Amino acid sequence: MGTTYEIRSFRGVFAFLSNFFPCTIIYDGQTYLNLEAAFQAAKCADPADRAPFQSMDAAAAKRLGRSVTLRPDWELIKLPILAELVSVKFTSHPALLKNLLATGDLYLSEDNTWHDNYYGNCVCPRCRNIPGQNYLGHILMRFRDQQRLVLNNRQENNHIKEAVQ
Repeated sequence: MGTTYEIRSFRGVFAFLSNFFPCTIIYDGQTYLNLEAAFQAAKCADPADRAPFQSMDAAAAKRLGRSVTLRPDWELIKLPILAELVSVKFTSHPALLKNLLATGDLYLSEDNTWHDNYYGNCVCPRCRNIPGQNYLGHILMRFRDQQRLVLNNRQENNHIKEAVQ
């Protein structure tokens, strides 16, 4: 049996990597039940249209998000907003950050069968030969690397302080 150097599904023990994972997200002064709801709310051209997302589970938020009037700059800012929400999620929930860091250097990809080759990688028969862009996976891996550097710098600074004392 071969060694696995990647996580290809954000389910089971790796469900915490999914935007659908239930955890409180405070974004732009509003509280959401999961990252997906906050992300879908951020699409809204009219900030007043964001309120219903606050009480929605991820699936309901995703459905409603398909029908909102998009803010005009959405295509330009959706990935930076996703990166910001990933940061909020993991910095607000230390146990989730610990789990993310525990993935080490594994490649993260949300393989799926619902034709998402933008945020993930669809592996259905129709799409399996089309490589997904996997933006969510790349954002997670970049954030993980940044947090690892922060943690290493803290530990190094603590060692220096101890040596000086």
